Amino acid sequence: MNENRLAVLMLLAAAIFWSTSGVLIKLVALHPMAIAGWRSLIAGGVILLLCRKEVKVSWGVNPVLAAACMGLFCICFVVATKLTTAANAIVLQYSASAYVAILAPRMLGEPTRRQDWYFLSLVVAGIALFFFDTLSLRGTMGILVGMVGSLFWAGAMIFLRKSRNGSTAWPIALGNFMAAGLCLPFMFRQAPTSTDWLGLVGLGVISLGAGYAVFAYAIKRVRALEAVLIPSIEPLINPMWVFLATGEAPGLWAFTGGALVLAAVTVRGMVSAYHGRTPSRPVQPVPLVCPTG
Repeated sequence: MNENRLAVLMLLAAAIFWSTSGVLIKLVALHPMAIAGWRSLIAGGVILLLCRKEVKVSWGVNPVLAAACMGLFCICFVVATKLTTAANAIVLQYSASAYVAILAPRMLGEPTRRQDWYFLSLVVAGIALFFFDTLSLRGTMGILVGMVGSLFWAGAMIFLRKSRNGSTAWPIALGNFMAAGLCLPFMFRQAPTSTDWLGLVGLGVISLGAGYAVFAYAIKRVRALEAVLIPSIEPLINPMWVFLATGEAPGLWAFTGGALVLAAVTVRGMVSAYHGRTPSRPVQPVPLVCPTG
């Protein structure tokens, strides 16, 4: 199979794994910082285990910056999910595509093509519709935290691509350990119940561990903008799990916006897979040792 097409499938698989985060976060009755810490601690270990043949420890500037952005994003996402609806939190993450479209040509030499701007404009328009719903102060704070998190997500994509000639699994794992370190003061304030542990293990092993393991493979083989846009199917899958488990539903405007995002990204992913495009700066292919190696 063409490497780019396989990478697209890996990105879609990552989105499915990540989509379980919303429902699991909602079901864990701990402080958001405690949830972020425990899930990242578990996820860091799982990523190192699944990608053990690909992990190469590096303390270079780009891997460390990628890790820092990843860790801060992980924290922001959990906090945003607790403060607003899971649908709002997850869709806001993908406003990062706007930042990547602007920064990638300058920082990575990866051109943002005309068709990318078309799809990107639809994604941004869909996200904008979320603000037409009636919001409480708590919900507004959640949206603001989600927007800050999208900045860190964009930074993670940029610096992971800059680290692509080395190990991408390492900075992702390191970022999760950084997040756990920042959340450490909150992690022992309250003892998790058995239900909490079930949710935390699910978050660490499935949502982040398996999700980031397959993402580590894909990010080496697609452009930064594709890495943000293609997994954007997550905004509709994530709230679906939350609705089925808790009854929490996004507002009409948010649902419409999510549908627009889903349509734009699905078509973009199909176009990318059909043409089998490779990154502007090709790298030597490496064996698929993550996540099954």
